[in-house]
Amino acid sequence: MKVKFSPLVASMSGTAADAVMASWKGIQYVRKHVIPHNPQTAAQTLVRTSLARCMTLWRSLTADFKDWLDTYGVDYRLSGWNIFVQKCRALEQAGSLILPMPANPHIPAPSTLAFATGAGAGGDIDITWVDNAPAASTRIYFLFRLASANIFDKIDYQDSDAEAHTTGGLTAGEDYDCYAFYADPITGEMGSTDGDLAVAAKA
Repeated sequence: MKVKFSPLVASMSGTAADAVMASWKGIQYVRKHVIPHNPQTAAQTLVRTSLARCMTLWRSLTADFKDWLDTYGVDYRLSGWNIFVQKCRALEQAGSLILPMPANPHIPAPSTLAFATGAGAGGDIDITWVDNAPAASTRIYFLFRLASANIFDKIDYQDSDAEAHTTGGLTAGEDYDCYAFYADPITGEMGSTDGDLAVAAKA
């Protein structure tokens, strides 16, 4: 409610009884004092914790991935971060495969994708797939989420028609959630995610 003071009182601010007095753009007003309600139920705590983990994952993505998610979100009037949360948050809380890159009808997920503990040096994970990418999507990206630190610890890529790749430099013996998707390096468009959970890098 807008208020007008007498010439003896220029302005007032603060709380009295159940009223709050303040000003906005030079206009004095009074409103009812409301105590914020912030329940801490078990379900809400799970959601908030999952949101915090999603934020950590988002920060570990590179700029080109974030740029694509921003582009993807335009049709939904959402930022890349909001798209990431919308597609990943509930899955992350459930301990399922998340979707770092959401479904894209122009570029399918890699076919017959498989991640396995590497046969070579410590810290290796071997990857195989059947190339089903559109002709323009000449690259396949791999994201490795280090479970113990909750970050994308490693980002790697390979020509999509190679159909096999070994990613090294991971933490030996640690479990990784592994993700892959095709990308068009010319347009920056990225395809749908597939992957595997809890793959151990070679000890």
